Amino acid sequence: MIMAYRRTLFTRKKTLLLTCLPGIFLFIVALSWGSYRFFWDNKVSQLTWNESEILSRSASTFSREMGHIKRVTLLLRNSINARLTPDNFVNHGVPPPIGWEERVVAEFSRFAQTSDLISQVRWITLEGQELIRINAQAGVITRVSEDQLQDKSDRHYVKNVPDGSGHQVYVSSMDVNVENKVVVRPLQPTVRGVVRIEGVIPGLLVVNYDLTKLFDTIRSIRSDSAYLEILDADGHWVMAADRQLEWGGILHPDDTYFNVKTHSPDIWQEMNAQNEVPRTFNDRRLWSLLTLYIDDEMVSQQSPMSALYFVAQSHSDELTSWRAMLIMGIVGCAVASFSLLAWLVCRQATAQFETYRLLVLVQQEKNHVEQVNDRLNTANQRLTDLQDELVEASKLSSLGLMLAGLAHEMYTPLGGARMAISSSQAWLDKEGRHLSIANRAGMENSLIIAEKNLVRAFDVVSNFKRIVSDRTAQEGQHFNLHDVVRDLVFTYEPILKKRPTISIDNQCVENISVFGYPGALSQVIQNLVDNALDHAFQASDQGVITVTAKQDDDALILTISDNGRGLSPGIKMHLFEPFTTTGRINQHTGLGLHLVSQWVNILMNGRIDVESKEGVGTAFTVTIPLNSEVDNVDLTASVMTIK
Repeated sequence: MIMAYRRTLFTRKKTLLLTCLPGIFLFIVALSWGSYRFFWDNKVSQLTWNESEILSRSASTFSREMGHIKRVTLLLRNSINARLTPDNFVNHGVPPPIGWEERVVAEFSRFAQTSDLISQVRWITLEGQELIRINAQAGVITRVSEDQLQDKSDRHYVKNVPDGSGHQVYVSSMDVNVENKVVVRPLQPTVRGVVRIEGVIPGLLVVNYDLTKLFDTIRSIRSDSAYLEILDADGHWVMAADRQLEWGGILHPDDTYFNVKTHSPDIWQEMNAQNEVPRTFNDRRLWSLLTLYIDDEMVSQQSPMSALYFVAQSHSDELTSWRAMLIMGIVGCAVASFSLLAWLVCRQATAQFETYRLLVLVQQEKNHVEQVNDRLNTANQRLTDLQDELVEASKLSSLGLMLAGLAHEMYTPLGGARMAISSSQAWLDKEGRHLSIANRAGMENSLIIAEKNLVRAFDVVSNFKRIVSDRTAQEGQHFNLHDVVRDLVFTYEPILKKRPTISIDNQCVENISVFGYPGALSQVIQNLVDNALDHAFQASDQGVITVTAKQDDDALILTISDNGRGLSPGIKMHLFEPFTTTGRINQHTGLGLHLVSQWVNILMNGRIDVESKEGVGTAFTVTIPLNSEVDNVDLTASVMTIK
């Protein structure tokens, strides 16, 4: 019972946990995913802001320098137009103190010293032939001799310079400085400001600007989490984190390794597809892109080569390591949270089920106490009933002793009456002849009637005295079984007169002599007959109670049977237990058959069996030895009729 109850509680607890824990797990997973997205978005926003700041500062620095280049170039053109062109000399009629070329060289030399960005100042004819070139390297100004002047007609800044005059300065696309078709080393990122000069000797004023310092400045614009790279319109690196990749389009024009198309084709697609500032992930890094033109005022006229892509990107391990730390932190917190919540749920469930178990145990104990209390009340009531029965038995025993004495005392007056009747009969025989025939006949009839009644009175007193004497006997004695049954049946005549449909049939053999306790055996028979009268038949039933006895070797087999209603199997199993009765409402105590069993089994060293079938009848069979040699017992308390 307890084990089954514990298994039931365990099953309920397991069901509750299997219901709650998956819900907690899903809640923790959803919360962890939300936390991951929140912190991840914050990290991406932070990196994006850093990259945007790098792009903004770099673009601002680059655009400022490009604007400075245009202003400086235009300033040089204006100075040349105002003071140094041959046409100016002719119009004013003032011969130059020296040749105009020397004046131009001097002007170029002074101009080259005004800015650290200027690496060359050149006068080139419209056909592309250099006329004058000044080199400025580390503050040293040198003029290139005429034999070293080069034909630049194939250079893009000669081919793409806008037609016409005016104040437009053409800023060429960015490349490295090349002299005599040989790349100058160390590499010099270079742009050229080109402006037309009109006059007697029309040509192009070309100023080379060395952007090495500008690139160093832009390269320094970075943060711990992001850095900047610059690509040209074809996807070649102009400035790269890996210096070996820089200017690959010029140094290695046929090698695709030096192009971003090879390393990150999806990024290249984004660069060509987006007009605004795009941001994308690739290779576990965040990229921010910005397109700039060397000369924003002439975008529509610019060659595609003048476009530059500024790419700000996070370090390759920045997001990877941060994501790993974030996932580990969230997983750790999730595991700890799930463990804590699961522990709390288990503890709460255990506490609740323990409380429930204790309440059930308390209820069980309460029910058990109530059952015990009911049994105690029942036992107390039975003891009270037994006490009342014992008191009644004591009264009946005392009454029996009194009646035995009364019967003994009645013998004397009955004997005197019998002697008086005998004397009257003798006197009538002697003196009757003096009487008339009628008077004598009347007296004789009266004496006969008196004699009959006196004999009957003697028989009744004798039978009653014998029954009382047997039931109050303290020692075993020899008795005739037929006489005991006959005397007992005689006492039922008044009862049977009230129930004429019931009869008692005495079929005992007359010559069975038994040594034992006739009073106790009489009470056994009486209880069994009373039990048949009370339970086997109802008021309107007809039936016969049969008492049979036979001798089987040294044993007496006594059977009291009826053809009444029979016993149910449930009553039959507990028939000889104390207080078992179906007539509780008729004030029956249920002790009769229990005492019968005790008398037969203990007092007489015998046994009692019962056979019954509902609707057919019941038969009690008592088997006792013919010679019961037992110790003397007190039978006074047994002189009673218990129903």
